[in-house]
Amino acid sequence: MKSCQAPILALFILAAAVSTAIADNVIVVAAQEAEATVAPRSVRARSVNLPPLTFKLRAAIRCEGDPVSVTLSVADTFVTRGRDELDGQRATEASLTVPAQQLVLASSRLFCTDDADESADALFAAGFATAHASLRCEDESGISALYASAPLNVKLSCDRLSDDSEIDQDPSTGTR
Repeated sequence: MKSCQAPILALFILAAAVSTAIADNVIVVAAQEAEATVAPRSVRARSVNLPPLTFKLRAAIRCEGDPVSVTLSVADTFVTRGRDELDGQRATEASLTVPAQQLVLASSRLFCTDDADESADALFAAGFATAHASLRCEDESGISALYASAPLNVKLSCDRLSDDSEIDQDPSTGTR
């Protein structure tokens, strides 16, 4: 089990316990951290251009009546699960790939620059973006909507070519 899956599992156990105690409409959303690799950039560039990022989201739901829909979103990217997909389910999952144009640039002067001696090869951005979830429930009194959100974390790695990289070597001899 990945290290960030255990906290997500704990969150859903807590959500199930809380929703049973409240016996009302509830939605809780959680996400795994996204990972991406970026190329070194000029020392003068203050922002890191990101590739598209994939976020794995899970929403635990509980409706007094019937769930009508669940929408999970990050920036302008979203997925909606309808009544048929939610029938008998207590949770739904989605993997959203968010295009780079929808993400803010990561700002760090000391991460992944072409000056390898002065720059870090890893950057953890806590709360980099936000996942949003909405739940629509229907019972005899009508339709109600609930909302939840969770911060998204991103782990960036710098893709530096090592001295013995195959890209830098002559393929016929294995030498540079």
